[in-house]
Amino acid sequence: MTKAGFKREGLMSRGGNADGFSLFDPLVEALAGPAFVVSVDLKIHRCNALCRSLQVQGTNDLQSGADLRAFLPHPQSQAASNHLEAMRHNHAALDVALVPLKLGDQVHLFSIKPMADSDGVVTGFLGQYVDIIVRRDDMAEVLPVGSPARRWVFAVEGGACSVPEEGQAGLPELPHLWVAEYLKTVHSQDLGMVQNAISAMISMVEDRLCLPYRVTTTGGDMTLLGEGHVSLRASDGTPLEITISETDVTDEMETPVGRTIFAENEELLRTTVLRAYQGIWDHDFERGRHFLSRTWRQLRGYSPNDVVPETGDTWLATVHPQDVGYLRDYRRRLDLGETDIINYKFRQRHKEGHWVWILTRGRVIRRNAQGRPVRIIGIDTDITDIKTVEIESRRMAERLDVVMGAGGMARWEYSLNENQAFWDDRLLAMLGITDGENHRAGDAWASFIHPDDRAGVVAHSEECLEQGKDVARDYRMVTADGAVIHVRSRGKYVEDEETGPRYYGVNFDITEDKLRAQELEIARAGLEHESRHDALTGLANRRRLDEVYTEHIEIMSEKSGRLAVLHFDVDLFKQINDTMGHDAGDATLRHVATILQKNTPDSALVSRVGGDEFVALLFNAPEDALLDEMAAHIIREVSRPFYYGPQECNIGTSIGISVVDGLPTAGTNLFINADLALYEAKKAGRGRHRFYDTTMSEDARRRKNSSDALLAGFDQGEITCYYQPQFDATTLEVTGLEALVRWESAKYGLMMPDEFLQTAGDMGLIAQFDDLVLRRSLYDVGVWEKAGLVVPRVSVNVSANRLNDPELGAHLSRLNLPSRKITFELLESAFLDARNDVIERNLKIIGEMGIDIEIDDFGSGHASIASLLEIAPKRLKIDRSLVAPIVDHQRQRDLVKIIIGIGRMLDIRVVAEGVETAAHVPILQELGCCYLQGFGLARPMDAQATEMFLSGLAETGGVLKLA
Repeated sequence: MTKAGFKREGLMSRGGNADGFSLFDPLVEALAGPAFVVSVDLKIHRCNALCRSLQVQGTNDLQSGADLRAFLPHPQSQAASNHLEAMRHNHAALDVALVPLKLGDQVHLFSIKPMADSDGVVTGFLGQYVDIIVRRDDMAEVLPVGSPARRWVFAVEGGACSVPEEGQAGLPELPHLWVAEYLKTVHSQDLGMVQNAISAMISMVEDRLCLPYRVTTTGGDMTLLGEGHVSLRASDGTPLEITISETDVTDEMETPVGRTIFAENEELLRTTVLRAYQGIWDHDFERGRHFLSRTWRQLRGYSPNDVVPETGDTWLATVHPQDVGYLRDYRRRLDLGETDIINYKFRQRHKEGHWVWILTRGRVIRRNAQGRPVRIIGIDTDITDIKTVEIESRRMAERLDVVMGAGGMARWEYSLNENQAFWDDRLLAMLGITDGENHRAGDAWASFIHPDDRAGVVAHSEECLEQGKDVARDYRMVTADGAVIHVRSRGKYVEDEETGPRYYGVNFDITEDKLRAQELEIARAGLEHESRHDALTGLANRRRLDEVYTEHIEIMSEKSGRLAVLHFDVDLFKQINDTMGHDAGDATLRHVATILQKNTPDSALVSRVGGDEFVALLFNAPEDALLDEMAAHIIREVSRPFYYGPQECNIGTSIGISVVDGLPTAGTNLFINADLALYEAKKAGRGRHRFYDTTMSEDARRRKNSSDALLAGFDQGEITCYYQPQFDATTLEVTGLEALVRWESAKYGLMMPDEFLQTAGDMGLIAQFDDLVLRRSLYDVGVWEKAGLVVPRVSVNVSANRLNDPELGAHLSRLNLPSRKITFELLESAFLDARNDVIERNLKIIGEMGIDIEIDDFGSGHASIASLLEIAPKRLKIDRSLVAPIVDHQRQRDLVKIIIGIGRMLDIRVVAEGVETAAHVPILQELGCCYLQGFGLARPMDAQATEMFLSGLAETGGVLKLA
């Protein structure tokens, strides 16, 4: 069984004497993380400075000659000692041991590998710091049932493999009898991860493993999920046998989720290998998992059991106040997708209270569909007292041979005087060269450079040669078999006393990094496009519109053309959305977007800036007459019926237009002006367009003042109720009260609804007004009844906005409404011909609660006969505009008679509004009207006056006495 330990011809004698070990001193010091060398009898020979820094301050435990076993914690000490002893005698299952060392109250993990002479005899061990062991327990939870699998067992001593009788379940038999041989079939990028996981079980650092890895079989490559546990232990608890269960997850790993798992594993391992003795962190927000390595905690003075802030505001609270703003801004850029790279420095409070400087580097490795980061991996370095490690340059390639092999680097040398180069075997393999010739002519290198990069790379190299500078260049090379690879080349210029000026250098194959960077750039460009365009219509969004407008203004001169902004609002869009669903609404918006693009100049920028609002920005806009024609044509095109599936859809559009000749002056905002013009167009009726003029700004300011005053009045309790009685037409008994909203303004006095309800509607306050009137009415009714008065039913207006509230039923149920005491008047009855599911449900709930429905303003053109048949209200009110003229006009009298007849036929009680004089009463009695309401009988009164009115009626038996 061959060993993978470090072999150096003549590097060490078989006895492992100090002279042989001394050759490793520069190597150990040069390593980027904590490391040490021990003899075969486990006596420490050399620890580098980073390793010594792990000791408790003021101690020198890791001194030369100390016994490594003294630092092995219980219960892992025996298992780790056994593994090291087995490696020494070449009968260990694996030639890598994962060993815990306890220094003070901290436990650190080290990966220990044997060092052997040219005959394969182990002469010592090299230990290097490890900060993480990869485990993917989440994958075992989602394994598909019935996947091909196999189970096998290997002996910890020797590594011999065996397969139980029931071990095969669809996978081929284990191809090797030794675990070390079998691991040679594991993909090179996964091998270290698997070796560490198995070694952790052998040394009792971990009790099980679970991770995916790729293997090469006679039938081709496949991906396995390995799950392992210790299946047999000695009497002292040390592992004797380990059982591995492998499941074929090749198909699952070809999915996007599977590829993400491997990408994340590789990113995490790469971070671990390259950033030894630095704090590793891994935040998976999607799964709610947050990993902070031991070193991360140690940098801040925390023990493994300490509770530490992981993310969010609790973490920011530990950051120096002067750095919080910078970190918040950096996080904002990450959230917006402006960068995936994390690279910043900040101060954080140590557990003992002082500040430490931290260098954080990492990257976003996964985002969700909205572009928000959901997984971020990175490393933290304590840079409070950074020490620069001097690395010996002479014979660097020889001293770092082991490290370079582990790091995948290829070494080269070049002698300027001899024009001769040395390429090690790894460089030959990197370039696909099979002749084994390590010594080559100096100009042979140039023949492998990609033709497109050759001139620049050669020129850079010649400049470095002339000036004696170090070489640092990334470029492409073409291998012997024609493949193109990306190479990072670094070379150190050295004045060698023996051979003259030379370069000692290394090459890295960075092809995967370059390809990944290209993929990230493509993804970034995609995110950049998405952040400036509407996902539904593909049009520019508000951000893009603002950018283009600003860029154009910056390059404009005072007389460099004409700008126009057309602001579109889709009429009846909400009706489509509510009655046909959001998919139909989306189709409507795409339909409108297509029309706008087809009917505006090619140079115009058409954008979607809101739910059903679009803006077209026209450069070098035509004269107003042509803009007028364009707007009229677009209105006609949008108004044409279109089909969503089998259903015909009818919409329209209103347009506001703002124009400026030349560069806009300070204070001119074309977008605001177009919005004001749109407001006027919508106010004039659907399917209209208006050009902006300055009076619109004045009107807007007045509306703003009115809105501010109304909102203040609402907050200060100035909105109140007046009540107007309703009477039986025959007996003149009081049969009801209509609650009417009033604004008792401290500034303007008593204001009628027509003076402020339009403003309230523009502000979206109608539903709140409805609720306020209902609550106030319930309160006043309660006061009157406690006073012993007989209170008739009270009619309260309910707007369409209120009926469209899905929570209306729940809200009303909390008010404990008295049955048959409250009637709802439907004010804006136009909606009754196009009801939706929400309104239908609310009307049903209202009826079940014992609340009657009245239709207001019947005859004004709002409600229809069909609506009356479907709603079946208890009462309908004839609009005052029809009632007032009946005293003098027979035709109006006949019309009112017809409406009363319709009510009688449908069993609906009829209320006549606008009874302004005593002369109206006998006429309406003769026509058969049920109830009367108007100034001629009683004017609207506040709550106190209404109480007095009801009290006075009690003396007349509840009957009104006309003068």
